[in-house]
Amino acid sequence: MNRDLAIDVTRGLAIWSMITAHFADGAKIAMPTHAFPYVDGMSVFVLVSGFILGLVHHGWIDAHGMRFAFGKLAARLAVLYVCQLTIALVAVAAGMAGYFRLTWLLPVDGWAEGIWASVTMAYLPSGGNILLMYMVLMASAFAVLPLLARGWWAAVVAASIGLYVLAQTNPPDWFYLTADMTAPRIQNWAAWQVLFVPALAIGWNWRRWHLATRIERHLPLLVLVAATVAAAMHFLVIDGPLAAFEPALGDKLDLGVARVVGAWVVVPVVYGVFRVFLAQWHRDWLRPLALSGSRSLDSYVIQSLGLVVVPIMILDRPWSTWSMTVIAVGVFGACWAWAEFRRACHVDKLHRLPAILAAPITTAIARKMPAPAVRPVGVASAATHSSVRRSVSAGSPS
Repeated sequence: MNRDLAIDVTRGLAIWSMITAHFADGAKIAMPTHAFPYVDGMSVFVLVSGFILGLVHHGWIDAHGMRFAFGKLAARLAVLYVCQLTIALVAVAAGMAGYFRLTWLLPVDGWAEGIWASVTMAYLPSGGNILLMYMVLMASAFAVLPLLARGWWAAVVAASIGLYVLAQTNPPDWFYLTADMTAPRIQNWAAWQVLFVPALAIGWNWRRWHLATRIERHLPLLVLVAATVAAAMHFLVIDGPLAAFEPALGDKLDLGVARVVGAWVVVPVVYGVFRVFLAQWHRDWLRPLALSGSRSLDSYVIQSLGLVVVPIMILDRPWSTWSMTVIAVGVFGACWAWAEFRRACHVDKLHRLPAILAAPITTAIARKMPAPAVRPVGVASAATHSSVRRSVSAGSPS
């Protein structure tokens, strides 16, 4: 299956948007990816992740069956959990060192409580909460994928919209993910799934509906629609007659309607623009975005760890405009460098990294070890040949 670089670049832009939002909020470097109202890296990340899940798992189910796809899905969830645990344990270590303010977390009574809160995913530093919701959304694929395999994509999308309406009108407490923070509610997962689940259905039907070609063909119209939606949000919601409803329409915790519309309008345009660009220009122009996007989970973990490590070990907040710009570029550079490292070492799976790094050492040791004495095949001693001849002579008829 050929890799669509436009998808990787779109994910890479989402990573850049998240990094600039967390490290350079308000700086000019953050403006390009936050110019469209109510659209940010998190919403793009969730939508594109759902799409890729549907696209990839459709191929796996066709080739190997549902059980194989479920095994892959379970393995991915395990990887996500390990990544989330790593982020949380770093936050615990920072808190135990006296830096609770930097992690926006409540104090814990010792390492035991901190480790337990990390294991149960109740300890999430600022910027480290997306993976928890992502795990919940990915777990929903165990129920959604069999329905898509039966061709029930319309019912899946309808159910997703219905759940979103409930999440907006009368959400129960269990719709909200919580953590041990000053503001314990993190995200309304039942609302955010309206980006993930329909995108999963679209990814499932991506090739059958020839959507990549259609987006490219109708890109001018999609750009016009996106510009119209942006203008309507500015002049109706932000500075217009609907300004009184702006807090609800643009709410991030409950994913207001403005954020849903914005994400679904912007992502096809961004993908289409990158697809056209890659067809006309050399792909290396977008290499940093493409590689960091191809390792989007790694990039997210790096920026999450950076939110804890940078204020402690490099420069404490508040940051000047110049400082936050340098830090944001440095963090994204770390994401790019790590992606280049994995590519150079052919590390397709992280669990193979220790063996790959140890390979030169084990090879050198094997070369220095003396080779065992082995008698060449087909060469026998004179005594052996003589013995064989005597045996044959004794056993032959006279």
